[in-house]
Amino acid sequence: MTKEERYWACAQELLKLVGGKENIISAAHCATRLRLVLKDESKADVDGILKVDLVKGQFANGGQFQIIIGSGTVNEVYKRFIEAGGIAEATKILTPLLTVMVTGFVTFTLVGGIMRTAGDMLTNSFVWMHDTLGIVGGMVLGFLYSPLTMTGMHHSLLPVDIQMVAAGGSFLLAIASCNNVAQGGATLCAMVRTKDKKLKSVAATSGVSAMLGITEPAMFGVNLKLKYPFYGAMMGAALGGGYVTLTNVLNTAPGTAGIVGFVCVPASSMLNFLIGTAISIGAGFIFTYILSNLKKFNKELEKKEDSPEDKTDRTREAVMTVEKNVICSPLTGTAIPMSQVPDGTFAAEVLGKGMAVIPSEGKVVSPCEGRISALFDTKHAIGITTKEGTELLIHVGVNTVELKGKYYEAHVAQGDEVKPGQLILTFDIQKIQEAGYPVVTPVIIANTEAYKSVEGLKTGEIHCMEPLMKLEEQ
Repeated sequence: MTKEERYWACAQELLKLVGGKENIISAAHCATRLRLVLKDESKADVDGILKVDLVKGQFANGGQFQIIIGSGTVNEVYKRFIEAGGIAEATKILTPLLTVMVTGFVTFTLVGGIMRTAGDMLTNSFVWMHDTLGIVGGMVLGFLYSPLTMTGMHHSLLPVDIQMVAAGGSFLLAIASCNNVAQGGATLCAMVRTKDKKLKSVAATSGVSAMLGITEPAMFGVNLKLKYPFYGAMMGAALGGGYVTLTNVLNTAPGTAGIVGFVCVPASSMLNFLIGTAISIGAGFIFTYILSNLKKFNKELEKKEDSPEDKTDRTREAVMTVEKNVICSPLTGTAIPMSQVPDGTFAAEVLGKGMAVIPSEGKVVSPCEGRISALFDTKHAIGITTKEGTELLIHVGVNTVELKGKYYEAHVAQGDEVKPGQLILTFDIQKIQEAGYPVVTPVIIANTEAYKSVEGLKTGEIHCMEPLMKLEEQ
């Protein structure tokens, strides 16, 4: 898929999974996240959202349903999201005036006062620990900084940092930098340890960005999801925080809390700053690795069976070694004999012998290397001619030609060359069934006469790219 197609596919899937346009009160985005206010968050399919391509994580905070997508991508997905949902510019930011006035009054008179007091107490306790407890205080500050970042309370320290800088120097940048790079080290360890291929991909990029000061994708997309990397990062930040406190590393200008923060400290402290961040990265990685070997913290160790995704990936990798004339399943679902298809023509194999799959996912992939020889305008059926000359017909649903293409989306065009496992068609199972049509999908060998026999290899649960049929030549 092209970038444009991926942006559109992500936006359309997210719109559906958050409950549709009617469940959206407002939509906005920041540098890394899609920020939604939903009427009913329980209508959002969180598990489905986390499986969407380009999505790196999800969490709810402060009345916002936030979907982590990443810098440079979120704005592109957001534009398609707004367009796909027909959300007018005004509805993105417009809130009834009375609500604004009431909310503003409560914020400034009640919430503001409470949070200001909480922020002052937090700041005073941080300064006291640093000045009184020395290295122990620095370790405690490093350990607690991640939970503060998670809740957003770390923002209350910024004015204090600026005041201390004006007075000669602040210890906060070094502590924050140790925390951020520790999150990055823990994320990179999670990349090595997790079995989730999508999470590995997210961890690779977000781990590096965390070391540069942007921790949200790493923290919310990986570490909090797995939990044990978050704990490992807290311990790593504690060791780094202790070191920079022991060596009295102070920043003399505000800056980015990450490895690059060394430019904000005096030349005499740069080496100790870098040593402190190196300790945090290494310790965060090591503590995360230790915790990943404990079943109490790493739930993946309790899984005795491979996930469906692992099985699909393994069968896709093995397809190249499958013997000649074996046809793999283009769908995930339940394989059944053609005789059980609720249609006389298919059941009698008038169009050719084959097998059928009752899909559990609305995706069709190419089961082989070949060429799209037929793509119907109604998109309900696709023909593929393999390199060996086998003519396949994949017919999604029974009598679904009557839908005239509704609820189907083709991802290829007639004449396109396709590879095994390549996505060629998506469809909405629920909508098709609600319209009164079975979604059982015959996979037909259209040139059956060219073969001595067509034998089904499996019935029951099947994953896409798992062997479905075997052909015997004349």
